[in-house]
Amino acid sequence: MTRQLFLPLLIFLLLSCSQDQEAIEPVAQDTVTPAYQAQITGVLAQLPEDNDPDSKTFQTLDGRGFDIELFEGGKVFVNFWATWCAPCIREIPSINRAATELEDEGYTFLFISDEDPETINDFLLEREFPGNFVKLNGYFATFGIGAVPSSWLVDESGEVSAIWAGAYEWDSEEMLNEIRNPSPTALQ
Repeated sequence: MTRQLFLPLLIFLLLSCSQDQEAIEPVAQDTVTPAYQAQITGVLAQLPEDNDPDSKTFQTLDGRGFDIELFEGGKVFVNFWATWCAPCIREIPSINRAATELEDEGYTFLFISDEDPETINDFLLEREFPGNFVKLNGYFATFGIGAVPSSWLVDESGEVSAIWAGAYEWDSEEMLNEIRNPSPTALQ
């Protein structure tokens, strides 16, 4: 009985596979999700193309690798965040406002996630946040980051001069003063 079912099924499959099939039309270009066009500014905008961005500590979302030494001589505010972190998402606008406020004082602001570039790009396409969003090549724990959001201030010599755990209103007068003059208690 099994043989009786097998033979007609085999013939049916062979006949269906041999019939002319309609060509499958390629997906139109405008339906493909475009990559996030990051507002890369300052030094990041001048980075050369990189054949091995994974060998660096960080990489831009368009695949250019760099290390924190790139900013030596300037002050860098680093915010560690994640696309799934509600407090992180809530504080991004205030960080952008702080970046605007401190722009003329030599600060660079970076948003760093350890998620893959595609996840970050998809998130940014949906939210349309401006800023220097980059990928950490590794995991937060490698840098001692146990929770997000967390933020660092890296001074002109490349040393971490302040660490803040949690979300803040970064554009408040209190936090702007803290960024400009971090207190010893801000370094943990």
